[in-house]
Amino acid sequence: MRRIKHNLGRLPQVRMGHHRMPDAVLGLGLAGAIAVGTLLPVSQAFASPSSHRADAAAVTTADAAAAQDANRDGGQSASRSETREPVQQQSPAPADQAAADQAAADQAAAEKAAADQAAAEKAAADQAAAQQAAEQAAAPAKKTYANNLDGWIEEARDVLAANGKHVPSAKAMRAAAIAESSGNPTAQNNWDSNAKKGTPSIGLTQMIQPTFKAYALPGHNDIRNPVDNLVASSQYCDARYGNMDNMAAARGYGSHWRGY
Repeated sequence: MRRIKHNLGRLPQVRMGHHRMPDAVLGLGLAGAIAVGTLLPVSQAFASPSSHRADAAAVTTADAAAAQDANRDGGQSASRSETREPVQQQSPAPADQAAADQAAADQAAAEKAAADQAAAEKAAADQAAAQQAAEQAAAPAKKTYANNLDGWIEEARDVLAANGKHVPSAKAMRAAAIAESSGNPTAQNNWDSNAKKGTPSIGLTQMIQPTFKAYALPGHNDIRNPVDNLVASSQYCDARYGNMDNMAAARGYGSHWRGY
């Protein structure tokens, strides 16, 4: 267009009349249109390849990125799939399962037997404890005795009764104890004939050791124990005089006492 304008500038200056000016303008417009029509395809031809190449490159880059993402997602999915895949346990063989079931049944039976035995033992122990408690409740409380002459006489009479022996009166026992030792269980005669023979009279009713040993009851073998001494003396009087009351009455219960 510059050339055209330049060439047009070199055209001889022709003075036109007003009636020819539209034709001249029309000619210039036509020449410009021709020039534009010629240059436009050329410029499009140069611009189109680069645009197509850019679009193709963009598409290729996008496809590569998508493929990379797909590969990464696929790897992660596979990894997750491998991680989450449950471990398949092999089922035991029928024979092994039967043996395991039998072992479990045997263990359960043994545990039940042990529990039953423990329960039976506990029941027996509870029954024995209840029976013992009942016997203790039924049994009378152990009697206590005063530690004096009256208490010793009372206990000696209870010992004789418990052993099925004749029980003398407390009066007869008291008379014998007072007349023989003045009620002193530790008294000992070291001057009479018995002492001269080496067997002094000892204790509450002044018995010599051989006589005491012959008439003592089992569990009452201490000649110096006042209860044991009274028990053996009563047994001796039963054998010699019929009973201690007969002996004590013959001596006036102490009014005219003599050795027995």
